Amino acid sequence: MAKNIVIQRMGQTMKEGTIVKWLKKDGEKVVKGEPLYDLEYDKDAVTVESPDEGILNIVVKEGETLPVSTTIARILSRNETAVASADVPEKKPAVSRKDDADAIVIGAGPGGYVAAIKLALLGKKTVLVEKDKVGGICLNEGCIPTKALLMSAETLDIVKNSAGMGIGVTGYRIQPEVINKRKNQVVDTLVNGVKYLLKKRGVETIVGAASFTGPRTLRIELADGREKELSAEHIIIAAGSRSAKIPIEGIDGNNVVFSTEVLDVTALPKSMVVIGGGVIGMEIGSIYADFGVKITILEALPNILPCMDEEVSKTFRGIVERKMSVCTDAKVIRISDVKAQKKITYMYNGKQCEEIADKVLVAVGRSPETESLNLDAAGIKTERGWICVDDGHMTNVEGVYAIGDVNGEVLLAHAASAQGIAVAEKIAGHASSMNLKIVPNCIYTKPEIAAVGMTEKQAKEKGIAYKVGKFPFQANGKALAMGEPEGFVKIIADEKYGEILGVHIIGPRATDMISEAALAMRLECTASELAGTIHAHPTLTEAVMEAAESILGEAIHQ
Repeated sequence: MAKNIVIQRMGQTMKEGTIVKWLKKDGEKVVKGEPLYDLEYDKDAVTVESPDEGILNIVVKEGETLPVSTTIARILSRNETAVASADVPEKKPAVSRKDDADAIVIGAGPGGYVAAIKLALLGKKTVLVEKDKVGGICLNEGCIPTKALLMSAETLDIVKNSAGMGIGVTGYRIQPEVINKRKNQVVDTLVNGVKYLLKKRGVETIVGAASFTGPRTLRIELADGREKELSAEHIIIAAGSRSAKIPIEGIDGNNVVFSTEVLDVTALPKSMVVIGGGVIGMEIGSIYADFGVKITILEALPNILPCMDEEVSKTFRGIVERKMSVCTDAKVIRISDVKAQKKITYMYNGKQCEEIADKVLVAVGRSPETESLNLDAAGIKTERGWICVDDGHMTNVEGVYAIGDVNGEVLLAHAASAQGIAVAEKIAGHASSMNLKIVPNCIYTKPEIAAVGMTEKQAKEKGIAYKVGKFPFQANGKALAMGEPEGFVKIIADEKYGEILGVHIIGPRATDMISEAALAMRLECTASELAGTIHAHPTLTEAVMEAAESILGEAIHQ
């Protein structure tokens, strides 16, 4: 399939560019990264490289000055036919209808709003449609409010343990209403920041519920009951996900909450059962436990945090069971009322067991937000509700993409943002690439957990010969000084070449440290190269260096 080469936006003020000189001839073979043409813009100049490999088909002559995003050439495969410049369709003028655009984005979460801003930066007229709040679940009901509550919980933990640091504190009290107010202020600050960025970049934001009426046409139901029709050459679906429900009797009862409602901490229960020992269940359970709530985790699988390396999961369980009860292989069958409390009935070791609590949190995963989109009208294929996409995140309908949670690939905010940027660049005709195999996964508990790449189990399943290097935080000076010596860094590397295949961290600031590992893997770094990189002292990241040294059998402090 031919790839269009367009005049790229090289700066925020750039509106047009001049083709100074073609460095390759029409019909000549080009390779990716090879100098292609010289471009002048805003009294500056740059040499633009080829975004792909193939046969160059030039359609704009040297000396022409054209707007950003204008097609100036194509890269053809061997079987495609070159076209003359007269055959290339002119850049479409602004459509007559006010709401039509080059691209429409459905959903203003971390995938949608990032895609919309990127499209605008690349010169595309963009409309963003959001049925609820800008920022999506992440900013309003997920990542950000959870971390704000976590900070309050961490502060409380510091106060409780301050005597060991030589600081005597008496008379403290938990103020849920103040905690909640601060959380809301953090959320509002970020949401307003996103709104400002969208406005500043010229993205038109419409509050309403979008549904397809055709392959690239939408009906928008506005808050006031009116409707409007929108159409665009490109549509990005970034509708996100919602808390999943499982068939449990009584799951819709009073005081049974999901991840959204539980973030309202204006009043703290004395006890709470968390159904689900995954990331959401363990994060929120840990926060409430730190606030003094009696927490019981019921997980149907053999291990909590089943997505993590087994050694990390087992280590974390040993630590977290100091402040909460954890029961695995526990299948909940019923939730019922006992006076003002809830009775949770579950099966464990073939026996029926019961737990009494003031509140129940259901945290058993996510479901795609696709029901209201009327995808059938566009002919968009789904699988169990998740939208099917190709490697470029395009659906089976040409020009319609699905990014973030809704495609079911990687249900993480930063993965959604990366997909949004990649799709926006593709729509604008730019070269773009991303690797969803190298996406950090972070769990904001205490201690923190973070991972990227393969686990040991996955390496074994793939038949890969590997080595493991570990370094404990109890041997790290910074961790000891912080009073957080629990946990370790674990690196999995290819046995033959030493290439890093996976990094797993449980310990202080693990979520901040994992990006070094992600970059190392993206650059195909070896354990030797990582071990040979000078790390500042004293820092927590020295543990990463020494874990790499451990693979080589050269760990100095172990």
